[in-house]
Amino acid sequence: MNVSDDLIDRLSSETGRRLADSARAGRRRVLPKITQCCVTVTSDGRAVQDEYFESAPTLGELVDRVGPEAYVVSVAIRRKPLTRRFQHLLAVAE
Repeated sequence: MNVSDDLIDRLSSETGRRLADSARAGRRRVLPKITQCCVTVTSDGRAVQDEYFESAPTLGELVDRVGPEAYVVSVAIRRKPLTRRFQHLLAVAE
């Protein structure tokens, strides 16, 4: 029995697509656990400070933490440091 090259190519590309979809779903599931939202604010226009949130904060959460007089300089999603991720895993395991 001969298997055509077209069939082999099609099955290979379908398998690759399924693997890529599976990996993409895994990354989407893990990404919120390894990232945090960093909001850089200033009160005087010179000194800045970074405030970290587990997810993107609402304006109310931001005002509660830094006060109504602060200005938002930037908002970025950053990966948590590897040591913090290990600490979190150890705390969950206990």
